[in-house]
Amino acid sequence: MRTATTVLALIVAANAFAATRARYLMGTVCEVSAGDERQIESAFDEAARVESMLSTWRADSELSHVNSQHTTPSPELASLLREVDGWRDATGGTFEPRVRPLIDAWKTRSDGALPDGASIERALAAIHSGSAPVEEGGFGKGYALDRMLPLISGEAVLNFGGQLLVRGTHQVTIADPRERDMPFARLTLSDASLSTSSGSEKVFTVNGRTFTHIIDPRTGDALPPRGSVSVVASTALAADVLSTALYVMGVDDGLRWCNAHDVAALFISRDGVARASRTFPKFKVKD
Repeated sequence: MRTATTVLALIVAANAFAATRARYLMGTVCEVSAGDERQIESAFDEAARVESMLSTWRADSELSHVNSQHTTPSPELASLLREVDGWRDATGGTFEPRVRPLIDAWKTRSDGALPDGASIERALAAIHSGSAPVEEGGFGKGYALDRMLPLISGEAVLNFGGQLLVRGTHQVTIADPRERDMPFARLTLSDASLSTSSGSEKVFTVNGRTFTHIIDPRTGDALPPRGSVSVVASTALAADVLSTALYVMGVDDGLRWCNAHDVAALFISRDGVARASRTFPKFKVKD
């Protein structure tokens, strides 16, 4: 499992937790701050188990077997796939768990390439038929975070490659999509997850045109860089899914969808303009 997410700068006092540990999982760094080091290690073990179930970068994962051999998934995986299919329907197809044929056509797992029209049509046909393999990149980390947190008691902060899940109340920052190592906005996160999808990461240029790794599954087009979308949700899975779906929708359609569905999202344009949905927490733009 390899994913790219805008780096979020987490603001936590150094002595706020008894232990902070990090482990490389799902192709990125997962850091957990909590009161019990043994619980942190148990949470990491759970994330490793989820990776062994979901990673399509591993031929031996359960999801890879289901994708390639069309075997019956376990009850846990079957339940998860039903849930992400539900998110596809709820977002009008802007989130699509079976987007893998388009990822392969655009070669976004490597250096990127511009596919021809026939390749796009074949990929879309496979997706629409329901026979396409599931790609976990848009929901895997969120699911892992939701599985990890119940193994930790008390306040905790989990930072999985930039997606946050907190128990308690903590100040966090959202990165500037123009300079990912610089903070853009500060907000308070309470018992929630924050996920950001950004067009400033993993870009590639073909014939003078720049594309991101985020693909619109409705049209088959890889999208250009256009800032970032951050979502606050009660579960990490929902935040993970919706940050991708809303990036695909774009600012105007995305804000309408958020306000119609009470989704908390912040859109930051490439020129630094921030637009928030009605339910997004109060935030302060950094000077």
